[in-house]
Parts: sequence; structure tokens; C-alpha cells
Amino acid sequence: NMHFIVNATAGEMNQEIDLVAKIMKKIGSKAELIVYYAGHGYPDELTKVPYLIPVDVSAGNLSNAIKLDDMYNKLAATGSKKTTIFLDACFTGGGRNAGLLASRGFKVKPKEGDLKGNLLVFSATSEEQSALPYHKEGHGMFTYHLLKKLQESKGKVSMGELSSYIKDNVSLESLKINKKDQEPKVYQSSNLQDNWKSWKF
Repeated sequence: NMHFIVNATAGEMNQEIDLVAKIMKKIGSKAELIVYYAGHGYPDELTKVPYLIPVDVSAGNLSNAIKLDDMYNKLAATGSKKTTIFLDACFTGGGRNAGLLASRGFKVKPKEGDLKGNLLVFSATSEEQSALPYHKEGHGMFTYHLLKKLQESKGKVSMGELSSYIKDNVSLESLKINKKDQEPKVYQSSNLQDNWKSWKF
């Protein structure tokens, strides 16, 4: 039941999102989905709308990029019981290493959308921060601590516990190792209220 794509093009990403949404819709209210994305994000400089950036898309031309809200809406419309999304990306143009447009010397604060359905989103950063690396471990700082907690707990962890662990450890280690702020954030649709905290991974 796993769909895995490395270095995906815009076409591949769109096709996979549509396919997964169709499968989820067939399963309906029993469906549970976990999405993990590690890569670049960027907001439109005028509208501030955030996009996922496939490998064949430039931040200078977002016409073929994946609008984050479009992905959220497609997955929300499936009627799934639970959809959890982990985003190890930033949407400011800061990037993990040098940044998509680092030489231009600015960051754009992405606009936050309203989540629908039963969506829960773990974001690697807050507002205008960058998703930073953990070079020693060969991961992003967010991904490293996400995987560490899942490994230590053998997957027997609630989303509330996972959220607290990631927020506490990423924010501290980012300062110690990268000397920069990185505060992970959790967003949930209004349907969920605080019920998501008891969800099991």
C-alpha cells in the first residue's frame, strides 16, 4: 500500500496525487493515509500561495508547480478517516542548503490555507524559517527526529506525543547545530479540533 517516488516531475507528482485520491475515495470513511514529502517549496511572490516544487519546475516559474492547497483539497475530498501529511520543506525560498533563490536575499511569508476534511499536517518550519539540514545524520533536522521517535517507539506513538517530541527536539537541536531557529508546526482541519492528538501512528 505504499507509493514511492524519488526526484518526481510535475507530471509524476500530479498523477500520483490523483491516483492516491481515487484509491482513498473508493475506500471512503475507513481509509487512512500518511503522506511524506521532503523537498523544495516556494510561495508565489504576489499571492503568497505556497507550492511544492517538482524537479522539473523552477521557482521562477510556478505555472507547473503543485499548489499545496490543491493537494490538500484533493485528499480532503476523499472522505478519509485520517490523512496525515509530513512536510520536510519550507515555503519561503530559503531552502535547506543554499536555497532556491538565496542569492536574491529575501524570503516571502507563505499564506496559510484553511484545511478541510480530516487533515493533519506536520510542517518542518513555522512562517519565514528554513527547513534545515542535519548533515551528520544525512537527513533534514525534521525528518531525523521524526524517524528517531518512530524507531524508538516502534511506531507505537500518538500524534500528540509525536508532535511534542518533534517540536521540542527540532527547535533545540536546530539552535545547537545550525545556530538558527526552526520551529515545527502542526495544522489541523477544524473537524478534528484536538481529537488528532490521540490518533495512533
